[in-house]
Amino acid sequence: MPRRWKYALSACLLAFWLVPCASAGESTAYTYTISVNGDWIRTQDAYLPGHLLFQDGTLKKPYDLHIHGDCLYIADTGNGSIVRYDLKTGGQIRIGEGVLKGPRGVFVSGDGRCYVADYDAECVVVFSPLLEVEMILSRPDSYLFSELSRYKPTGVAVASSGIIYVVGEGSYEGIMQFSSAGEFQGYYAANTSNISFLQRVQELIFSEEQLGRLLTRTPRAIYAIDIDDMDLVFSVTQDAAVSFAWRDAVHSGDNNVKRHNYAGVNILRKNGGMAQEWNFADIAVGPNGGCYALTSTGLINEYDSSGNLVFSFGGRAISSERSGLFTAAAAIDTDENGYLYVLDMERGFVQTFYPTEFASATNTAIAELMRGNYSQSEQIWVELLRLNGMSFLAHYGYAKCLFAQQRFDEALEQFRIARDIPGYSESFWELRDAWLNRWIASLLIGLTAVSVLYWLGRKLYRRFRSSPPRERRPPGGWRGDARLLVEMLRHPIDGFYYIKRGEKGSVGFASGLYIAALAIWFWDRLFRGFVFNQANIRFEQPLTVALLFIIPVGLWVTGNYFVSSINEGEGRFRAVYIGTAYALSPYIILMPIPLLLSYVLTLNEAFVISFSTMFFLVWSGVLIFISVSEIHNYRFGGTVKNILLTFFFMIMAVVIFVVLYLIWRQVLTFFGAAGGEAYYRVTDF
Repeated sequence: MPRRWKYALSACLLAFWLVPCASAGESTAYTYTISVNGDWIRTQDAYLPGHLLFQDGTLKKPYDLHIHGDCLYIADTGNGSIVRYDLKTGGQIRIGEGVLKGPRGVFVSGDGRCYVADYDAECVVVFSPLLEVEMILSRPDSYLFSELSRYKPTGVAVASSGIIYVVGEGSYEGIMQFSSAGEFQGYYAANTSNISFLQRVQELIFSEEQLGRLLTRTPRAIYAIDIDDMDLVFSVTQDAAVSFAWRDAVHSGDNNVKRHNYAGVNILRKNGGMAQEWNFADIAVGPNGGCYALTSTGLINEYDSSGNLVFSFGGRAISSERSGLFTAAAAIDTDENGYLYVLDMERGFVQTFYPTEFASATNTAIAELMRGNYSQSEQIWVELLRLNGMSFLAHYGYAKCLFAQQRFDEALEQFRIARDIPGYSESFWELRDAWLNRWIASLLIGLTAVSVLYWLGRKLYRRFRSSPPRERRPPGGWRGDARLLVEMLRHPIDGFYYIKRGEKGSVGFASGLYIAALAIWFWDRLFRGFVFNQANIRFEQPLTVALLFIIPVGLWVTGNYFVSSINEGEGRFRAVYIGTAYALSPYIILMPIPLLLSYVLTLNEAFVISFSTMFFLVWSGVLIFISVSEIHNYRFGGTVKNILLTFFFMIMAVVIFVVLYLIWRQVLTFFGAAGGEAYYRVTDF
């Protein structure tokens, strides 16, 4: 059979396989994913609720569950024991009755040992495979464990090497790490605390006692953990926020879901930007290096190994109890078949979820991509794009397949649609490298030829010209104004002196410079090359972008003139207006260089863009400083004073405008309400 017919047959079979997927109406909660625009969008059902376990009410305030083989282990906190439930036969036994007080975490290692985090007893109890107490990890008696630290274990996980990881209530120092013999070895994977500018000032002036009272400096405690087959620890952290929107998460500097390497460093989207929630309650290792994160409200987020959101489903039962929804979700785990088990602490049962064909196809595509089976993965991604063409994950996975097959031009387009800048940059680098390898010799020959011809032309011109060069006169009008713009880069002091005396520069040309600077501002803000463009034109208002330039410049010119008028400044408003425009000459003349380079450089050369942009902005700032000094005839101290007072004027002008705007809105609201009431009274009669 020809290869093309094999591919066609495979595609048909895959389409037939995916078409019968359950519709959203068959589930008690919708399934969502992230679109290429960064929005939450509905997609086909990924997981559907299955049967319920422990509906007989035998569980009392359970906190945790863990699956090991064919057995489900549940920390039955209210009954002070661990329930081992056989998923095949339905039989169950209790572990630790009379030994445990308030177990909140349970984990079973590969050798069959059961580790229990007993919150009330303030210890971790280790049961042997024969369900006998083998070891108790009490409060560490070590100099590594502070006397002020609390030891209230709530979760536990064990590596294949026997290392025991314990999380506890209020353990802000990180995950407690014990050896297989129970010896405390220190903390692991602690969260960091972001320090604001005000807090840095407090460090300089506060005493140690005052700094100790600042509770906001305490890093967030790790809430729950799990561990995968490679002994990499997953953790979730809760925020104090009321909500956590996806668009805020894009700019977040830290993640609530983490995957730690052996050094404790987060390797799951280290720069933030994950679609996440603020109230994660538990985490479970998922397929292909991914994970499932559960919130206390029953929302379940599935992530791949890169931290991309795969699916989000589930939720809270508000008005009535419904299958697949929860009152107070507490724990989650998954078995080898991809079934999910979610514990509802308030209602005391376990809800199961089974993956639909759509979810299985998505996870299969991810798995084949990670294994290097790019052609098989590509076929599934293409079908998934047919089913949901707005899915970020589908475009991203398809782009990764194309890139791995060295189809860089197609991968470039898919990365652009997914707005994945690192992938786009790598694809563009490969295409640029191939283009340079093909044309570099021709480019060098062409440049050499042009240089030689230019040199010969100058030689011949100087040798055969018949008359001496004419004496050049200083150009006037707009040509003189344009020449002054260039001279500002070399002799700014002389230029501002001539502007002050009115010998050079004009209001019309200065207005043109402001317009040119505004155009470059638009270019810089909205139309950089894709790799260096962080703006989304869908959410940028052109008027807002323009006002962000016009208002500060206008307030600066006006405020600088007013301040100089009361501080013995010699410059007129005309000189301030023209001088400020010419002070922007580095930004106007040179800023297009990095903007043009943004279309041909990649993230590997990002330093060129950032450094040159900052350099030209600082250069313009220095020229503004010189313009204030020369136009108003100030010394250094007077110039600094004038600039600071101008900034104060700008801030106060904005504050006054905002206050007047709010007052005017209240006045309009009052008269509108009064008019509406009067109209109602009149028409009522």
